[in-house]
Amino acid sequence: MATSSHESLQGGDQAHTLVAALTLFFEEPQGQQAEAKVRALLAAREAISLVSVPVPWNGLAIIEASLAVNHEGLLLLANAEGDIRLGQQVEDFALALKLGTGALYIDQDDAEVQTEEPIDDPRLDAMPSGRTLAIGALNEQDMGLLAAASKTSWQLLPPPESAGAAVAVHEGFLVGGVLAASQHPVIMLSRTGARFTASFWFRKQSAKLGGHPAWVHIWPVAASPAFWPPASSAARSELDWLIANQDGVDDQELDELAEQSVGPDDIESLKQALVGTGSLQSVQRVLEAFGHQPALARYLEDAVLPEGARQIEPVSMARAVGRAMFAESRKTSARPRWYNSLSWKPVAQLALGLIEALVFSLVLAATDWQEPWAAPWVIVLLLVLGYVDATGNTALGALRWFRARRRG
Repeated sequence: MATSSHESLQGGDQAHTLVAALTLFFEEPQGQQAEAKVRALLAAREAISLVSVPVPWNGLAIIEASLAVNHEGLLLLANAEGDIRLGQQVEDFALALKLGTGALYIDQDDAEVQTEEPIDDPRLDAMPSGRTLAIGALNEQDMGLLAAASKTSWQLLPPPESAGAAVAVHEGFLVGGVLAASQHPVIMLSRTGARFTASFWFRKQSAKLGGHPAWVHIWPVAASPAFWPPASSAARSELDWLIANQDGVDDQELDELAEQSVGPDDIESLKQALVGTGSLQSVQRVLEAFGHQPALARYLEDAVLPEGARQIEPVSMARAVGRAMFAESRKTSARPRWYNSLSWKPVAQLALGLIEALVFSLVLAATDWQEPWAAPWVIVLLLVLGYVDATGNTALGALRWFRARRRG
């Protein structure tokens, strides 16, 4: 869990105010008691801070704490009158926070505060329960590939009309993945508890991305102050700045999406839609910004599935790839249909494979390698390609014929 710091935009005394982000992990499935402990300790220390609601994650509860610090990493504390004083180093405080709350881990800057090593817990590597909604030019074959890769099933509802977008729902929390360019643009929205994410594949995004999303946004979890300093005080001003900066987006990072061939209109839509903390309202705002019905956000809340959806079960990756290739070969394309042997009847494809094998065998037998009719490497290449095509047509034709007989 990465920790980030942001320089204050307030100017004056606040020009050197930074945000130290801590992520706390508790052996508590829901985390209500853990949240109360964190809030009580931060309030007792009078640390100007925000505490998120807990997010359940595979038997753990994750709580995020944002603390105001100065440029030297010293905590900003507030007394009863709202005056500011400096506290201890945030690294030392993080360790005290762990011991004082009984947290299993506390992450700061990608390291556990006590061991100073990255956290190694298989529960954090596995995706938790939740809901995922994908919207775009989705088809059954490519969703089969995604199901095989994620080892999860999906419910796919084709578009009501050719110009519409398909909707897919998954009972689980997923972020990103690889989707074929034929499916772009796609938006994948995921939720587990109070944690919301959005992954974006754009229509003309760079091929260098290899089918991965051009942008993944993880909304901040809804958070509130551990305590409220008096209104109009210096401490309250710092807290107000902390609240204002918890849910902003980095416009400069979004502008860099232009390097991935993302259009300016899409970048501007991201800037407008991704503000705020994670919620169903945030999801609705994204859906509306990209031309989808905001009501689709209900699939992240209700235990309902699109009516008429088709279930896509995970199969082996080899089988999923085979299905996708077979379906692609049947599509009408620029090349004539007669050239696409998979569009033939199974017996015809089988016969083609046998004829090809016979023809190339005659070529091999008739070739005088002492006085070849072409350069030897050309003959070898021709024979190799010919036998490969003959073997493929024979095997696929036989398999299709056998399956047709079995269904009949």
